[in-house]
Amino acid sequence: MVMWLADPVFLRKSPPVRTQFILLLMLAWVALPLLFDLPLSVGAAFAVLWIVRVALLFTNVKKLPLWALVLLLVATAVWVYFRIGTIIGRDASVALLMLMIVLKAFEGETLRDWQILLLAQLILMGGGLLFNQSIWMAPWLIMALFCLISSLGLLAGIKPSTALRQGALILVLSFPLTVILFMVVPRKATPLWGIPQPQQSAITGLSDTLDPGTISNLIPSNALAFNVTFDNNVIPRNADLYWRVMVMGNNRGGQWHAVKEQYTDEDTLQLPDRAVLSKRSDSKLVGYQLIIQDDHGRIPALDQPLPDSQSDLQRRVGNVVRVNKSREGLRRVHLYSQLVPNLRQQMDQALLNYYTQLPAGLNPETRRLAQQLAKESGSSEEFIRHIMAYFRKGGFQYTLTPKRSHESVNKTDFFLFNSQEGFCEDYADATVWLARAVGVPARIVIGYQGGEYHPDGKFWQIRSKDAHAWTEIWIAEKGIWQRVDPTSAVASVRVQNGVENALPAEQRAGLSSSYPLIQKYLDNGQFYWQQWVVNYDTGSQNSLLDWFKLKDMPRPVLLLIIAMVIMLTALPLVIWLRRQGNVQTQPLIDGINLLKQAVIEGEASELSAIGPLELQAILAEHGLLNDNLAALLAQYIEWQYGAEGMPNRRVQRAWYRKMKQVVRHL
Repeated sequence: MVMWLADPVFLRKSPPVRTQFILLLMLAWVALPLLFDLPLSVGAAFAVLWIVRVALLFTNVKKLPLWALVLLLVATAVWVYFRIGTIIGRDASVALLMLMIVLKAFEGETLRDWQILLLAQLILMGGGLLFNQSIWMAPWLIMALFCLISSLGLLAGIKPSTALRQGALILVLSFPLTVILFMVVPRKATPLWGIPQPQQSAITGLSDTLDPGTISNLIPSNALAFNVTFDNNVIPRNADLYWRVMVMGNNRGGQWHAVKEQYTDEDTLQLPDRAVLSKRSDSKLVGYQLIIQDDHGRIPALDQPLPDSQSDLQRRVGNVVRVNKSREGLRRVHLYSQLVPNLRQQMDQALLNYYTQLPAGLNPETRRLAQQLAKESGSSEEFIRHIMAYFRKGGFQYTLTPKRSHESVNKTDFFLFNSQEGFCEDYADATVWLARAVGVPARIVIGYQGGEYHPDGKFWQIRSKDAHAWTEIWIAEKGIWQRVDPTSAVASVRVQNGVENALPAEQRAGLSSSYPLIQKYLDNGQFYWQQWVVNYDTGSQNSLLDWFKLKDMPRPVLLLIIAMVIMLTALPLVIWLRRQGNVQTQPLIDGINLLKQAVIEGEASELSAIGPLELQAILAEHGLLNDNLAALLAQYIEWQYGAEGMPNRRVQRAWYRKMKQVVRHL
């Protein structure tokens, strides 16, 4: 039997190979969501390093030399810099953390190394939530925490089956306490993971340019854009839900561009006072709350959003709403709107000229049609009616897959006089071209229209399939921008009942679930996850306290109630831990094993073969046998082999505490 005196820290022992392999599998599970969110090349680097580390685990190479680790660290930092373009910010920081953790596994030889690796993985879990806050992260997070708890048991020498069983039990017993602590711990006004958003990030998919196909390409993904709840459980009509996001005002070479967001026309808008509207029964005033993934601060707002007292909100050209500071993740925004199809504004000549500009020489046939319709019209409103009638009676079709012109110019001519097939952006583009061609100011508004109401949870979900483009035309006689949705002329059901009801059957694939009941529960779960977990802030906490009738309670009484609830929910876990300690703890055996592990290097089977007298001789040989330790060993020998037998548990635990103190000072 080969043994040698070890450093006086038993954490320097190496876990079994099987345990190390399980810990590496856990690392792969923790990093899994990040492999989908970080650049593919970063994920590939992680996969290569992980595979190499697993391969080394089953060889005689226990750890790489320091120079090799330093070289790999520099290489990974350079790789991240060249693939992401920086080594700071969310993407680069999390990528570096993930790769550094897998490099830490390369020096994982001792028990301490693997414990540190587990703690690093706990931090990496938070990195996953910075990228993805969907409900699908919940089962991943629960499984990751279960693996973490079980892995701690494995490192403590527990059998895998026992570690898994105890990990599951600890997770279940701690769940009520976790929920209570989550609910009552003081919150910030914004979620903890609200970090600045990178400029290159795109969330909603709505582009600041508009071409044929821009909106129709978004529809099949059917991704969730945002959730909405209306104050006082108001249920508006689907046809009134026009969520404006951006205004397109400039056409360059046939492509529409959003107006510059550094400008505002707020001073020229003539919006009604909300206090006055609230007193009128016919005002169509609604208040509503959005939970939305931040897209550079762009906030979908119902026509027409009213001024708000929130300091973090601003409005830009076209009465679109923005937040001052864009950040990663979900955010909660409360707005007020008047559900009307017009916007009153004072227009100067510069604005009128801007909204009548068209690139020279393009779409000559469209210009001739505009002149013809203008001659038949006595006013701007009559001109609009003629445009709508032209679409309605001209055999136009509403389709996701229209015929497109192969030319880079005159696309509007092709749509109006050749294909006569289009999606919302085609009709909006043609309408604005027709208006501007005769000097009538017009612009395109893009956003979402409609949504799906969930009566069980009393909330609306707006998805990418609800993306829409419509127009606003200036009515000079009334001094208003009038909303004109040319899509309604060819597919009125689109506005009233949603896009899936307006398209041909063969184009509806993916727009509605094949399993509506399952989809219903998933949608409800997604809403509650966003409302009460991901976006749980001060407002949510106050609402919850109000629901429990605790908000107005005196603070000392409230704190006392919270403390009592915390103690009650923690009680099952405390009782189980005490029982486990009483069942599994053998103070004398644990104390003598602690001493062996602290001073002798060897496998568990080798250490168990060393008796107290042999241990005493080894300590004396190396000058470690002081008076206190000699007394404790003598007491152990007397209890184990003497005639008086074992003392009670209280005396044994006192002996164990003394042994821990002595071992700590070796």
